[in-house]
Amino acid sequence: MQVNIMEFNNHYGRILVVTPYLQGFGGVANFYKAVFPLLKEGHFSIDSFVVGSANSKIKLFHPLANQFNFHKKIQSGYALVHLNPSLNIKSFIRDGVLIQQAKNQGIPVIVFFHGWDKNFAQRVESFLLPLFRAVYGKSDAFIVLASEFKNKLRSWGIKSPIYLQTTTVDHGLFGGFEVEQKIQNMFERKNLRLLYLARLERDKGIFETIDAVRILRERQINVDLSIAGDGPARQQAEEYVQGIDSLSESVNFLGYIRGQSKANAFANHDIYCFPSYFGEGMPTSVLEALAFGMPVITCSVGGLADIFHDGTMGTFVPPRDPEAIADTIEKYNLNREELAHIARYNFQYAKKFLAPNVADNLLNIYAETLNLSKKETVNQ
Repeated sequence: MQVNIMEFNNHYGRILVVTPYLQGFGGVANFYKAVFPLLKEGHFSIDSFVVGSANSKIKLFHPLANQFNFHKKIQSGYALVHLNPSLNIKSFIRDGVLIQQAKNQGIPVIVFFHGWDKNFAQRVESFLLPLFRAVYGKSDAFIVLASEFKNKLRSWGIKSPIYLQTTTVDHGLFGGFEVEQKIQNMFERKNLRLLYLARLERDKGIFETIDAVRILRERQINVDLSIAGDGPARQQAEEYVQGIDSLSESVNFLGYIRGQSKANAFANHDIYCFPSYFGEGMPTSVLEALAFGMPVITCSVGGLADIFHDGTMGTFVPPRDPEAIADTIEKYNLNREELAHIARYNFQYAKKFLAPNVADNLLNIYAETLNLSKKETVNQ
C-alpha cells in the first residue's frame, strides 16, 4: 500500500532512528550510511541516536549511558522510534528496555531485525517467549530480511504488521561502471576471476571457496580467487593457502576494502562466491555483486531464499560442499555465454536494491505505521 507521506507532515514529523556507530564497519552501519541522506530528503524529520560502545567515552558503563541518554532524547518529542537490533542476547536486553521506554512515553515503535541468531531464536522458543511477547510484542511494526523470520514471529504470536525488506546497495559505488565492458573483459581473459568479499569467518564459507579452487587446479582448470575482508579466520585462511603449492599464484588476499577499492573489486571479477551457512539476514555483499553484474554462487540462507533465483542469477550450492562449488565454476568456465546472460540479468534485477528504492520503502513503512497508530488512538 502506498501512503501519501505529505498528509502526515504536520502531525507526525519527527522520527528517531536508533543505530550503531555509523563510522563502524558493520552491515547496519553501512546500510544507514547509504540510506540516511535519502531518508532526510523525505517529508519526515529524521534524527538518529547511537547505541553501543564504539563511540562511547565510558566503555564499561555504556549500556547504562545508552539507556539514560535515550530517555533524555525522547523527552523532546518523537512521533516514532525505529530500532535496529539483531535477534541475539545483547540486543534482546538492550532494545527491549528501549522499547519499554518509548512505549511508556506513548511513542510507536518499529523493530527492524537485521540479524537473526538461530541458536538464540531456539532459546526464545524454549523459555523466553513470554518475555518476548510482553516486551517486543508491544512494538507497532516489525521489519525482517527473510520470510522465514516473518513466519517465526507469527508463530510466536506477533500480531503487528511485519514487513519484508532488503539491505541496500550504495548507488554511489557505480560511477562509471558499464556491464557490457565487464562482459567483454570476461570473454577476453583466459582465467575466470572469482571474488569472495565478506567478514572472514569459517561459517561464511571461506575455506570451502579455497578448497573449490584447489579442486579446480587438480582438474587442470585455472581460475584466480581474490579474498577481500578481515576477521577471525583470516590468519588461518592465509596459512591454509600457503600450505598448498598449487594455490600460491591463484589466491590473493586483499584485506578489508571499502569505497572505490570495493567497487573496483566487484567490477574486475567475474563470479562472486559466498557459500555461507552462517545465520545470515540479507548479505549486502550478494546484493552488491548482483548490482555489478556478477553471477553468484551461494547457499540458500536467510533472505537469499526470497530474492535469489537459482539457475537464473547464479547457483545455490549445498553448505560445506567445495565439490559443488568447483562443479558450478567449471560449468560456467565452459559456457561464458551463460555467464554473460546472467550478468545482464543481475545488473537489471539489482536496481530494486539501490539505496533510493530502499529508502522509499522505509518511508512508506513509517507512514503506514503512523497511520495505524493514529487510527488506534482515535478508536481508544
